Amino acid sequence: MISKTIQRHLIGLSFIICPLSFISCENIVTYNDNYTPKDQIANTGAPVISAVYDVADAALSTPITAGAPGQTVCIVGQNLNSLRALSFNTVEVPLADTYTMSTKAIVKIPTAYSRNATNTIEYTTDKGTTSYAFVVQLPELRVWNLNNEFQADGTDVSISGENFDYYGFGETDAPASVTVAGQSATLSFVSPKMLRVRIPEGTPANTAIAVNWQNAAGEACTISLPFRPTDGLLFADLSRVQRDKTDVAATIERDADVTSTKSQLGTPHIHVCGALQAWSWLELSFSQNLPDVYDASRVGDYNFVFEVLTESGHPLPATGFDLAWNWQWEQSYRWLPLDGNQWDTGGEWTTVRLPLSEVAPQGIGTPGQWMTFNFGFQPVEAYDADFRMGNFRIQKK
Repeated sequence: MISKTIQRHLIGLSFIICPLSFISCENIVTYNDNYTPKDQIANTGAPVISAVYDVADAALSTPITAGAPGQTVCIVGQNLNSLRALSFNTVEVPLADTYTMSTKAIVKIPTAYSRNATNTIEYTTDKGTTSYAFVVQLPELRVWNLNNEFQADGTDVSISGENFDYYGFGETDAPASVTVAGQSATLSFVSPKMLRVRIPEGTPANTAIAVNWQNAAGEACTISLPFRPTDGLLFADLSRVQRDKTDVAATIERDADVTSTKSQLGTPHIHVCGALQAWSWLELSFSQNLPDVYDASRVGDYNFVFEVLTESGHPLPATGFDLAWNWQWEQSYRWLPLDGNQWDTGGEWTTVRLPLSEVAPQGIGTPGQWMTFNFGFQPVEAYDADFRMGNFRIQKK
Protein backbone atom coordinates (compact mmCIF):
# COMPACT_ATOMS: atom_id res chain seq x y z
CA MET A 1 0.00 0.00 0.00
CA ILE A 2 0.95 3.61 -0.56
CA SER A 3 0.98 5.67 2.62
CA LYS A 4 -1.42 8.56 3.04
CA THR A 5 1.53 10.97 3.16
CA ILE A 6 2.87 9.79 -0.20
CA GLN A 7 -0.64 9.92 -1.68
CA ARG A 8 -1.00 13.55 -0.65
CA HIS A 9 2.35 14.40 -2.35
CA LEU A 10 1.36 12.68 -5.60
CA ILE A 11 -1.99 14.46 -5.66
CA GLY A 12 -0.19 17.77 -5.19
CA LEU A 13 2.21 17.04 -8.03
CA SER A 14 -0.66 16.19 -10.36
CA PHE A 15 -2.09 19.66 -9.94
CA ILE A 16 1.31 21.19 -10.72
CA ILE A 17 2.14 19.02 -13.70
CA CYS A 18 -1.20 19.25 -15.47
CA PRO A 19 -1.45 23.04 -15.77
CA LEU A 20 2.19 23.30 -16.93
CA SER A 21 1.58 20.61 -19.53
CA PHE A 22 -1.53 22.43 -20.68
CA ILE A 23 0.29 25.75 -21.03
CA SER A 24 3.22 24.16 -22.88
CA CYS A 25 1.08 22.28 -25.36
CA GLU A 26 -1.39 25.05 -26.08
CA ASN A 27 1.20 27.91 -26.02
CA ILE A 28 -1.16 30.12 -24.01
CA VAL A 29 0.13 33.63 -23.28
CA THR A 30 -1.35 35.78 -20.55
CA TYR A 31 -1.48 39.53 -21.31
CA ASN A 32 -1.55 42.38 -18.86
CA ASP A 33 -4.13 44.90 -20.02
CA ASN A 34 -2.25 47.66 -18.20
CA TYR A 35 0.98 47.16 -20.25
CA THR A 36 1.73 48.88 -23.58
CA PRO A 37 4.88 47.88 -25.57
CA LYS A 38 7.42 50.70 -25.68
CA ASP A 39 7.15 50.93 -29.45
CA GLN A 40 3.41 51.62 -29.12
CA ILE A 41 3.38 54.18 -26.32
CA ALA A 42 1.73 57.37 -27.48
CA ASN A 43 3.70 60.59 -27.30
CA THR A 44 2.62 63.01 -24.61
CA GLY A 45 4.48 65.96 -26.07
CA ALA A 46 7.17 67.09 -28.47
CA PRO A 47 10.17 64.77 -28.93
CA VAL A 48 13.19 65.22 -26.70
CA ILE A 49 16.71 63.96 -27.56
CA SER A 50 19.05 63.65 -24.61
CA ALA A 51 21.98 61.74 -26.17
CA VAL A 52 23.19 59.69 -29.13
CA TYR A 53 25.22 56.47 -28.88
CA ASP A 54 26.83 54.07 -31.32
CA VAL A 55 24.54 51.07 -31.66
CA ALA A 56 27.35 48.78 -30.47
CA ASP A 57 27.36 50.60 -27.12
CA ALA A 58 24.68 48.38 -25.57
CA ALA A 59 25.23 49.85 -22.11
CA LEU A 60 24.76 53.39 -23.43
CA SER A 61 27.89 54.38 -21.58
CA THR A 62 29.64 56.73 -24.02
CA PRO A 63 27.54 59.34 -25.83
CA ILE A 64 28.82 60.59 -29.18
CA THR A 65 28.48 64.01 -30.79
CA ALA A 66 29.57 63.00 -34.30
CA GLY A 67 29.19 60.04 -36.62
CA ALA A 68 30.16 58.84 -40.07
CA PRO A 69 27.86 58.25 -43.05
CA GLY A 70 26.50 54.71 -42.86
CA GLN A 71 27.03 54.39 -39.10
CA THR A 72 24.11 52.98 -37.08
CA VAL A 73 23.29 54.94 -33.93
CA CYS A 74 20.86 54.87 -31.02
CA ILE A 75 19.04 58.13 -30.27
CA VAL A 76 17.90 58.31 -26.64
CA GLY A 77 15.23 60.62 -25.24
CA GLN A 78 11.48 60.88 -24.76
CA ASN A 79 8.38 60.94 -26.98
CA LEU A 80 10.26 59.37 -29.90
CA ASN A 81 7.39 57.26 -31.31
CA SER A 82 5.11 58.19 -34.25
CA LEU A 83 8.10 59.35 -36.30
CA ARG A 84 7.14 61.55 -39.23
CA ALA A 85 10.55 62.78 -40.49
CA LEU A 86 14.21 62.44 -39.54
CA SER A 87 17.30 64.02 -41.08
CA PHE A 88 21.01 64.27 -40.40
CA ASN A 89 22.63 67.43 -41.70
CA THR A 90 19.51 68.04 -43.89
CA VAL A 91 19.70 64.55 -45.50
CA GLU A 92 16.44 62.65 -45.00
CA VAL A 93 16.45 59.17 -43.48
CA PRO A 94 14.00 56.65 -45.03
CA LEU A 95 11.47 55.97 -42.28
CA ALA A 96 11.35 52.30 -43.24
CA ASP A 97 14.97 52.04 -42.08
CA THR A 98 14.24 53.23 -38.54
CA TYR A 99 12.99 51.52 -35.40
CA THR A 100 11.50 53.68 -32.67
CA MET A 101 10.42 53.23 -29.07
CA SER A 102 9.17 55.82 -26.65
CA THR A 103 12.64 56.39 -25.22
CA LYS A 104 14.99 55.46 -28.07
CA ALA A 105 15.31 55.17 -31.86
CA ILE A 106 17.69 53.01 -33.88
CA VAL A 107 18.72 54.59 -37.18
CA LYS A 108 21.50 54.52 -39.77
CA ILE A 109 23.11 57.84 -40.68
CA PRO A 110 22.48 58.40 -44.42
CA THR A 111 25.39 57.57 -46.70
CA ALA A 112 24.59 60.66 -48.75
CA TYR A 113 26.34 63.79 -47.51
CA SER A 114 25.12 67.36 -47.57
CA ARG A 115 27.62 70.19 -47.77
CA ASN A 116 24.91 72.34 -46.19
CA ALA A 117 26.54 71.62 -42.86
CA THR A 118 23.83 72.42 -40.30
CA ASN A 119 25.38 69.78 -38.01
CA THR A 120 22.01 68.87 -36.53
CA ILE A 121 19.57 66.01 -36.22
CA GLU A 122 16.00 67.08 -37.04
CA TYR A 123 13.46 64.73 -35.42
CA THR A 124 9.73 65.18 -36.15
CA THR A 125 6.83 63.24 -34.63
CA ASP A 126 3.08 63.71 -34.45
CA LYS A 127 3.66 66.08 -31.54
CA GLY A 128 6.35 68.35 -32.94
CA THR A 129 10.00 68.72 -33.98
CA THR A 130 13.26 68.94 -32.11
CA SER A 131 16.82 69.73 -33.20
CA TYR A 132 19.90 68.19 -31.68
CA ALA A 133 23.52 69.17 -32.32
CA PHE A 134 25.30 66.34 -34.13
CA VAL A 135 28.10 66.41 -36.69
CA VAL A 136 28.11 64.11 -39.71
CA GLN A 137 31.78 63.62 -40.41
CA LEU A 138 33.04 64.20 -43.95
CA PRO A 139 34.98 61.10 -45.08
CA GLU A 140 38.56 61.87 -46.04
CA LEU A 141 39.18 62.13 -49.77
CA ARG A 142 41.98 59.92 -51.05
CA VAL A 143 43.45 60.30 -54.53
CA TRP A 144 45.57 57.47 -55.89
CA ASN A 145 46.62 57.81 -59.55
CA LEU A 146 45.74 57.64 -63.24
CA ASN A 147 44.82 54.29 -64.73
CA ASN A 148 47.07 55.17 -67.69
CA GLU A 149 49.61 57.95 -67.31
CA PHE A 150 50.23 57.86 -71.07
CA GLN A 151 46.61 58.30 -72.11
CA ALA A 152 46.31 60.20 -75.38
CA ASP A 153 45.30 63.86 -75.24
CA GLY A 154 41.73 64.48 -76.41
CA THR A 155 40.53 61.27 -74.71
CA ASP A 156 39.28 60.36 -71.23
CA VAL A 157 41.48 59.10 -68.40
CA SER A 158 40.38 57.58 -65.08
CA ILE A 159 41.58 58.86 -61.71
CA SER A 160 41.25 56.32 -58.89
CA GLY A 161 40.69 57.10 -55.23
CA GLU A 162 38.07 57.02 -52.47
CA ASN A 163 35.09 59.19 -51.48
CA PHE A 164 34.96 61.39 -54.58
CA ASP A 165 31.14 61.41 -54.32
CA TYR A 166 31.22 63.31 -51.00
CA TYR A 167 33.04 66.35 -52.38
CA GLY A 168 30.82 67.48 -55.21
CA PHE A 169 33.02 66.78 -58.23
CA GLY A 170 31.08 67.68 -61.34
CA GLU A 171 28.70 70.00 -59.45
CA THR A 172 28.79 73.68 -60.32
CA ASP A 173 28.38 74.91 -56.73
CA ALA A 174 31.05 72.70 -55.14
CA PRO A 175 34.69 73.71 -54.49
CA ALA A 176 35.98 70.56 -56.20
CA SER A 177 37.49 70.31 -59.67
CA VAL A 178 40.12 68.70 -61.87
CA THR A 179 42.46 70.94 -63.82
CA VAL A 180 44.98 70.14 -66.56
CA ALA A 181 47.83 72.61 -66.91
CA GLY A 182 45.77 74.98 -64.77
CA GLN A 183 42.69 74.80 -66.99
CA SER A 184 39.42 73.26 -65.87
CA ALA A 185 38.84 69.76 -67.29
CA THR A 186 35.51 68.13 -68.13
CA LEU A 187 34.31 65.30 -65.89
CA SER A 188 32.28 62.68 -67.72
CA PHE A 189 31.78 60.28 -64.80
CA VAL A 190 31.96 60.46 -61.00
CA SER A 191 31.70 57.51 -58.61
CA PRO A 192 32.93 56.92 -55.05
CA LYS A 193 36.19 55.43 -56.36
CA MET A 194 36.75 56.99 -59.77
CA LEU A 195 36.70 60.23 -61.75
CA ARG A 196 36.64 60.12 -65.55
CA VAL A 197 38.36 63.20 -66.99
CA ARG A 198 38.80 64.48 -70.55
CA ILE A 199 42.39 65.45 -71.38
CA PRO A 200 42.24 68.57 -73.60
CA GLU A 201 43.57 68.26 -77.13
CA GLY A 202 47.18 69.36 -77.43
CA THR A 203 48.09 68.81 -73.76
CA PRO A 204 51.90 68.36 -73.78
CA ALA A 205 53.88 65.64 -72.04
CA ASN A 206 55.03 66.19 -68.44
CA THR A 207 51.88 68.16 -67.63
CA ALA A 208 50.31 68.05 -64.16
CA ILE A 209 46.71 66.91 -63.71
CA ALA A 210 45.52 68.48 -60.46
CA VAL A 211 42.66 67.20 -58.29
CA ASN A 212 41.37 70.09 -56.19
CA TRP A 213 38.93 70.03 -53.26
CA GLN A 214 38.11 71.54 -49.88
CA ASN A 215 38.48 69.39 -46.76
CA ALA A 216 36.22 69.28 -43.69
CA ALA A 217 38.11 72.20 -42.14
CA GLY A 218 37.49 74.34 -45.23
CA GLU A 219 41.13 74.14 -46.31
CA ALA A 220 42.00 73.99 -50.00
CA CYS A 221 43.71 70.74 -50.98
CA THR A 222 45.42 69.68 -54.23
CA ILE A 223 47.11 66.52 -55.44
CA SER A 224 48.99 66.57 -58.73
CA LEU A 225 49.22 63.50 -60.96
CA PRO A 226 51.72 63.13 -63.84
CA PHE A 227 50.49 63.06 -67.43
CA ARG A 228 52.80 61.46 -70.01
CA PRO A 229 55.88 61.79 -67.72
CA THR A 230 58.65 61.23 -70.24
CA ASP A 231 61.21 63.02 -68.04
CA GLY A 232 61.63 59.94 -65.83
CA LEU A 233 62.13 57.31 -68.54
CA LEU A 234 65.05 54.95 -68.03
CA PHE A 235 65.22 54.08 -71.75
CA ALA A 236 64.05 56.87 -74.01
CA ASP A 237 64.23 54.46 -76.96
CA LEU A 238 64.29 50.71 -76.30
CA SER A 239 65.22 50.08 -79.92
CA ARG A 240 68.55 51.90 -79.48
CA VAL A 241 69.77 50.69 -76.09
CA GLN A 242 71.99 47.60 -75.78
CA ARG A 243 69.89 44.41 -75.75
CA ASP A 244 70.93 40.90 -74.77
CA LYS A 245 69.27 37.48 -75.07
CA THR A 246 66.27 38.76 -77.01
CA ASP A 247 64.00 35.73 -77.40
CA VAL A 248 62.31 34.95 -80.71
CA ALA A 249 58.93 35.50 -78.98
CA ALA A 250 59.80 39.12 -78.14
CA THR A 251 60.29 42.07 -80.46
CA ILE A 252 60.62 45.82 -80.14
CA GLU A 253 57.67 47.68 -81.68
CA ARG A 254 56.40 51.22 -82.09
CA ASP A 255 52.99 52.82 -81.63
CA ALA A 256 52.07 52.19 -85.27
CA ASP A 257 52.20 48.43 -84.60
CA VAL A 258 49.39 48.63 -82.02
CA THR A 259 45.89 48.81 -83.46
CA SER A 260 43.81 47.93 -80.40
CA THR A 261 44.19 51.17 -78.46
CA LYS A 262 43.60 54.89 -78.96
CA SER A 263 46.46 55.69 -76.60
CA GLN A 264 50.09 55.75 -77.68
CA LEU A 265 53.19 55.50 -75.52
CA GLY A 266 55.24 57.69 -77.83
CA THR A 267 58.27 55.42 -77.46
CA PRO A 268 59.13 51.87 -78.59
CA HIS A 269 57.94 49.01 -76.41
CA ILE A 270 58.41 45.23 -75.89
CA HIS A 271 55.92 42.90 -77.58
CA VAL A 272 55.84 39.28 -76.41
CA CYS A 273 53.75 37.26 -78.84
CA GLY A 274 53.47 33.57 -79.67
CA ALA A 275 52.86 30.13 -78.22
CA LEU A 276 55.16 29.46 -75.27
CA GLN A 277 55.66 26.01 -73.79
CA ALA A 278 55.27 25.36 -70.07
CA TRP A 279 58.40 26.36 -68.12
CA SER A 280 60.04 27.92 -71.18
CA TRP A 281 62.32 30.80 -70.19
CA LEU A 282 62.21 34.18 -71.91
CA GLU A 283 64.82 36.73 -70.88
CA LEU A 284 65.45 40.28 -72.03
CA SER A 285 68.13 42.68 -70.82
CA PHE A 286 68.46 46.39 -71.57
CA SER A 287 71.59 48.36 -70.68
CA GLN A 288 72.69 51.99 -70.81
CA ASN A 289 74.00 54.71 -68.51
CA LEU A 290 71.47 55.54 -65.79
CA PRO A 291 69.86 58.93 -66.44
CA ASP A 292 69.49 61.39 -63.58
CA VAL A 293 65.97 60.37 -62.58
CA TYR A 294 66.15 59.71 -58.83
CA ASP A 295 68.06 60.17 -55.59
CA ALA A 296 69.94 56.89 -55.09
CA SER A 297 70.13 57.50 -51.32
CA ARG A 298 66.32 57.58 -50.99
CA VAL A 299 65.17 54.48 -52.89
CA GLY A 300 62.12 54.13 -50.64
CA ASP A 301 60.70 57.40 -51.99
CA TYR A 302 60.24 56.02 -55.51
CA ASN A 303 58.24 53.56 -57.58
CA PHE A 304 59.30 51.54 -60.59
CA VAL A 305 56.60 52.28 -63.16
CA PHE A 306 55.69 51.00 -66.61
CA GLU A 307 52.71 50.42 -68.91
CA VAL A 308 51.21 47.06 -69.88
CA LEU A 309 48.82 46.17 -72.70
CA THR A 310 47.25 42.77 -73.30
CA GLU A 311 45.22 41.94 -76.36
CA SER A 312 41.68 40.84 -75.46
CA GLY A 313 41.54 37.13 -74.80
CA HIS A 314 45.26 36.95 -73.94
CA PRO A 315 45.41 37.82 -70.22
CA LEU A 316 48.70 37.94 -68.37
CA PRO A 317 49.17 34.80 -66.26
CA ALA A 318 49.02 35.15 -62.50
CA THR A 319 52.71 34.32 -62.04
CA GLY A 320 55.92 33.84 -63.97
CA PHE A 321 57.45 37.33 -64.09
CA ASP A 322 60.88 38.19 -62.65
CA LEU A 323 62.42 41.67 -62.65
CA ALA A 324 66.07 42.17 -61.73
CA TRP A 325 68.73 44.85 -61.91
CA ASN A 326 72.32 44.46 -63.01
CA TRP A 327 72.02 40.64 -63.33
CA GLN A 328 71.21 40.20 -59.63
CA TRP A 329 68.78 37.34 -60.27
CA GLU A 330 69.22 36.03 -56.72
CA GLN A 331 67.44 39.23 -55.59
CA SER A 332 64.92 39.36 -58.39
CA TYR A 333 61.41 40.70 -57.79
CA ARG A 334 58.56 38.28 -58.44
CA TRP A 335 55.83 40.37 -60.02
CA LEU A 336 52.29 39.05 -59.52
CA PRO A 337 49.99 40.92 -61.93
CA LEU A 338 46.69 41.98 -60.38
CA ASP A 339 47.72 40.52 -57.00
CA GLY A 340 48.21 37.04 -58.39
CA ASN A 341 45.24 36.88 -60.77
CA GLN A 342 45.03 36.75 -64.54
CA TRP A 343 44.88 40.23 -66.02
CA ASP A 344 43.34 41.33 -69.31
CA THR A 345 43.70 45.05 -70.02
CA GLY A 346 41.33 44.76 -73.00
CA GLY A 347 43.75 46.18 -75.53
CA GLU A 348 44.40 49.37 -73.55
CA TRP A 349 47.63 50.56 -71.97
CA THR A 350 47.47 50.43 -68.17
CA THR A 351 50.03 51.79 -65.70
CA VAL A 352 51.75 49.49 -63.20
CA ARG A 353 53.50 50.85 -60.09
CA LEU A 354 55.86 48.77 -57.94
CA PRO A 355 57.89 49.96 -54.91
CA LEU A 356 61.44 50.52 -56.11
CA SER A 357 62.79 49.37 -52.73
CA GLU A 358 61.23 45.94 -53.36
CA VAL A 359 62.03 45.71 -57.07
CA ALA A 360 65.67 46.73 -56.53
CA PRO A 361 66.61 46.24 -52.84
CA GLN A 362 70.24 47.11 -53.67
CA GLY A 363 69.22 50.06 -55.81
CA ILE A 364 69.87 50.38 -59.52
CA GLY A 365 73.02 52.44 -59.28
CA THR A 366 73.71 56.15 -59.35
CA PRO A 367 73.10 58.54 -62.25
CA GLY A 368 75.78 58.22 -64.93
CA GLN A 369 76.66 54.61 -64.05
CA TRP A 370 76.14 51.70 -66.44
CA MET A 371 72.98 49.83 -65.45
CA THR A 372 71.02 46.86 -66.78
CA PHE A 373 67.33 46.07 -66.46
CA ASN A 374 66.57 42.34 -66.67
CA PHE A 375 63.12 41.03 -67.55
CA GLY A 376 62.41 37.31 -67.23
CA PHE A 377 59.25 35.36 -67.97
CA GLN A 378 58.55 31.68 -67.36
CA PRO A 379 54.94 30.44 -67.71
CA VAL A 380 54.09 27.42 -65.54
CA GLU A 381 51.86 26.03 -68.29
CA ALA A 382 51.56 26.42 -72.05
CA TYR A 383 50.68 30.05 -72.77
CA ASP A 384 49.46 31.87 -75.89
CA ALA A 385 51.18 35.18 -75.24
CA ASP A 386 50.22 38.55 -76.68
CA PHE A 387 51.24 41.36 -74.34
CA ARG A 388 53.27 44.55 -74.48
CA MET A 389 55.32 46.48 -71.92
CA GLY A 390 57.01 49.84 -72.19
CA ASN A 391 58.05 53.22 -70.83
CA PHE A 392 60.01 51.83 -67.86
CA ARG A 393 60.72 54.66 -65.45
CA ILE A 394 61.49 55.77 -61.90
CA GLN A 395 58.86 57.98 -60.32
CA LYS A 396 58.46 59.77 -56.98
CA LYS A 397 55.67 58.31 -54.88
